[in-house]
Amino acid sequence: MKVQDTLSNDHVAVNLSTTNGPDDHNDIDVDVLPPILGDNSVELSRGNPTEKDTSIEASLTLTRQILITITVTFTTILTSSNSQILNIALPTIQDELKISEENLQWIISSYNLSSGCLLLLSGRIADIYGRKIILLIGTVIFTIFTLAGGFMQNGKGLIVSRALAGCGVAMSTSSTTGIIADIFAGKARSRVFTCFSAGFALGGILGLIIGGIFVSYVKHTWRSALFFVTGIGILSIVSIIIVIPSDGSHTNEKNVDWPGAAIITIGLVLFLFAISDAQSASNGWATSYIIALLIVGILFIATFFFWEYYVTTKTNHLPLMRLGLWTRAKGKLAALYFTTFIASMGFIVTLYNATLFFQEIQNVGSVGTMLRFLPIEISGIIASILITLLIHRIPSHLLLIFALLACGFGNLCFALSKQNTNYWKLPFHGMWLIVFGADFFLPTGLILVSSYSLSDEYSVASGLFSTIQRLGSSIGLSLTFIIFNSQYKKHNKVIDNKEAYLKGLQASF
Repeated sequence: MKVQDTLSNDHVAVNLSTTNGPDDHNDIDVDVLPPILGDNSVELSRGNPTEKDTSIEASLTLTRQILITITVTFTTILTSSNSQILNIALPTIQDELKISEENLQWIISSYNLSSGCLLLLSGRIADIYGRKIILLIGTVIFTIFTLAGGFMQNGKGLIVSRALAGCGVAMSTSSTTGIIADIFAGKARSRVFTCFSAGFALGGILGLIIGGIFVSYVKHTWRSALFFVTGIGILSIVSIIIVIPSDGSHTNEKNVDWPGAAIITIGLVLFLFAISDAQSASNGWATSYIIALLIVGILFIATFFFWEYYVTTKTNHLPLMRLGLWTRAKGKLAALYFTTFIASMGFIVTLYNATLFFQEIQNVGSVGTMLRFLPIEISGIIASILITLLIHRIPSHLLLIFALLACGFGNLCFALSKQNTNYWKLPFHGMWLIVFGADFFLPTGLILVSSYSLSDEYSVASGLFSTIQRLGSSIGLSLTFIIFNSQYKKHNKVIDNKEAYLKGLQASF
């Protein structure tokens, strides 16, 4: 294990404690969250706490490091461009495949459901069997089912293909963050994580351009756009094979906690399915099977924590998730996970609602929506550049607070917007504020998570971070749909349909 050679008053204190389990179960309790990232951050890995480790980064040429950065950034570009294409094409897909308003959200939710449920398992598998091979397999799966989605002739087929593509995303996301944390250290790690996060903005621009142009001007509309993304996926596969350094297992424990994986996966699937399907159920949340699925899902999730405690204390096997993750830094890592959950309910869901606002309320069409999204994607790149400059100079908790405030004010701008509101007056400010919030929060969160993770659990820790993001997005989308329906039905009795639709969206924001 390595820590900075000299600990001044500005550095953090590290306490080491050993559980009753085998050596692989050692947890690290970091007393104080690093106030400033970079040189003051703690690099934690297994070994002697005073021994300075040598990162893989030092053995790579600058050109190779740049190529690795580009390759890992491409993973987020792929996933975000794919999502943005479908976001902007939702009305077209709904008309072509005859999908009901209640089931339309499943095109987005199925993707979040599968990727969110498998991130933790994918992270542990990547830590055990090698992150490069899992990244490669995940990208191949994503590419294959993105291609398959373009051939689907009904809503159910598209939703299934999205769910399977999400499985690939789970594998690639958790392994990519582990690769970054393993190869790079210090400021270099911060820069690469920032580029990785900037991929969401770059992918958003690509998705908007492809989605807007293909939906409006190309014969096969959104299908051709998915075929285009498939081509990018193939390029990414080639880049992974050539550029990413090969790695092996990152732990001496070769067994996967399959019972734990099954318990948490079943629990998350049941819980998220119930939340997502409640909108289209006959009696909504009062539907008997929705209530049953929620209760059983919560019981499975609770059982998972008891099972992990049992594996840690009573067996010689490595648990799927060390419970010590939730107590590191006197609970501040757990607080970060909780904050991530709340923040994700505002980051992703707003983009979905903004698409409906521009297309259904302001009637600007696919191209008009694309143009209205484009400036905020550019601001996302600017935010990524700023966070690279600020993340070593400003306390991390202040960056997180700014991110949350930006997201909140961004949603407020949309909540105050009306049918005839000029784009530059409120919606524009809402969009760039939300993107600034997301692009400040994500890299800061990932760097903090990696700072408190052991070298054999980088992928698991970041996988948990991403799982919580997916949970927040899915639950947020469902909650906003409930709010929208409630307000729409309330106002539709006294005002015209479009005005009632606007009231529902405003309440959702």
